[in-house]
Amino acid sequence: MKKVMMLILVIAALAIPAMAADNGQGKMKAGGLFGYPSGVAATIGVPIGNTTELNGIVGFGWNFNYLAAGANFLWTLWEPEIEGETFPLSLGPEAVVFVPLNNADVLGLGVYANLRWEYTFDFPLNLFVEFGLGLDIFFWDSGSVAGFDGKGAVGARYVF
Repeated sequence: MKKVMMLILVIAALAIPAMAADNGQGKMKAGGLFGYPSGVAATIGVPIGNTTELNGIVGFGWNFNYLAAGANFLWTLWEPEIEGETFPLSLGPEAVVFVPLNNADVLGLGVYANLRWEYTFDFPLNLFVEFGLGLDIFFWDSGSVAGFDGKGAVGARYVF
């Protein structure tokens, strides 16, 4: 199972440059993030319009016990300028599926309201920090449990 997941990640990493194209609405971004819900993950951002972006993540959870895959759709709320530089602040929904890698009988789903603050340098580097509040649901053979949760992550992406 771990070999299959690694193969999927390698294929995704190799496909990113082929998919990276300016669609007239902005620039694509690809890189990594560190934080909850996925521990370490690869991420890609695709602009949908001048103020919206679709982001996908695939990564491993803490101690590599699960694979996390998800997406968020962010709308730019505010673009404050600080000393002539723009720092967009975006908000939107995010959904993440947690698949166990250690043969556990539990499957998880997280649904969050995600807030991201980012900065893109003059050279092709984008840095961001994001926070979210939401609901985690875990399913077992014997039932399910849900609870509110918070998340946070930092990331860096190459801008195409």
